[in-house]
Amino acid sequence: MPHPVTDEVSGSSCCVCGIVDARSLVDVVLIGGARATLCGSHALMHRRSPMQARSSAQLREMLGERRDRRDRRSEGDELGAALTAAFSGDRRAGDRRLAG
Repeated sequence: MPHPVTDEVSGSSCCVCGIVDARSLVDVVLIGGARATLCGSHALMHRRSPMQARSSAQLREMLGERRDRRDRRSEGDELGAALTAAFSGDRRAGDRRLAG
């Protein structure tokens, strides 16, 4: 069953993550007719979810932060290390600069 989304936004922030940028907020209609305000990312997650929510509290539970919060930078990620080195402020040695 599709999840209806309305054009009008009644809440001032996403009920899951709290984002307040009105350009990214939409209202969704939940089971039973209740409305909830979501950001675009959480609205997409809600639309794709196999579970139906009845309240904002259920939305927060279903769509809340699901990523592991541990810091993975020290786990030997080669791409991450290369990107960090490429964008660090001291990436250029003095002998590598072009003479002008």
